[in-house]
Parts: sequence; C-alpha cells; structure tokens
Amino acid sequence: MGTLTIVISDELEKRLREYLRRTGRIKRGALSSFIENAIRVYLDYIEYSDKRFYAEKDGEVVAKASSLRELANKLRNLNIDPRSVRIYSVEMLRSGRKIGLRGSRL
Repeated sequence: MGTLTIVISDELEKRLREYLRRTGRIKRGALSSFIENAIRVYLDYIEYSDKRFYAEKDGEVVAKASSLRELANKLRNLNIDPRSVRIYSVEMLRSGRKIGLRGSRL
C-alpha cells in the first residue's frame, strides 16, 4: 500500500471531516478510504469518458473530432462553413464491466 502526503486547505479538510462525521464514518481509516475511492472515481472518469464531436451536413457526417477546436480546424480544411453544419456532442461510455446483484468491482 502506498503512502501519499498531500496539502489541502483548512476549509476543505474541515468540510471533509464534517461530512465523514455526519455520515457515520468515524472509524480508523475512514478518511483514507474516502480519499482512495474519490481518486479511483476521478481517474475512471477521466480515463474512460471520452467526448466526441460530429459535424453533419445534409444527413452525412463530414467530420469527427475530440474537441470543438479540432472540429473547427477540420471543417476549415474542408472549406465547410461551421454555420452550415449541425454539430453533435456524444459522450462515449466505457464498456465491459457490469455489476450484477452480487457482483463486485475489480
């Protein structure tokens, strides 16, 4: 098990400890467990959520990109006016792991 030393504001620490106290998590290791779960959730979010942008003109996808800036550059290179297309934003969700009634997360 790794050990990290972090510095957070007094206000944030107070809020965190108050939240743990309100929710009944006052046992030894509750703070570490909370921080570990928060980091795991955040890393899963940034690693597995992927937003894609599509430009559609006359029912046909003319460009795809992972950011609006990249999509604008692609449309510019194709000599397509961005105001003449419909732009869609789709958030790709991770696939694979599913938790059943008695399942556990790996």
